Amino acid sequence: MKEFADLYGFEFRSKEQFDFRQFVSGLDWFIQNAKCPGCRAGGGPAWCEVKKCCAGRELCICFECEDFPCAKMEEVADPDTMDRYKRFREVGFEEWVKEQTQKIKEGYEIHLQKEASLRPSL
Repeated sequence: MKEFADLYGFEFRSKEQFDFRQFVSGLDWFIQNAKCPGCRAGGGPAWCEVKKCCAGRELCICFECEDFPCAKMEEVADPDTMDRYKRFREVGFEEWVKEQTQKIKEGYEIHLQKEASLRPSL
């Protein structure tokens, strides 16, 4: 990202608008934390009560818990994430992966919660 921003002079253009270096640092944080390996494998922030709970129960991820969804989870997860986790619990791993694969084929972007076309319009 930094190389792209440097190429187009974004740091210069953002002067007096916002702290560009802090912005890039934030983007780097998202890149490093975008793929969570699960709570038991060390994913998530150290302060997260869900992570502590999962570690104590020896779970890989919160929705494996028999108490899911719980108040701890609802405090840290957005509604879209909760819906995905609930669906995972409802249909199981194999079916959930099939559903996600089909959504991807249809252009669905999980983080946007909608279909997104990356193909240029003709």
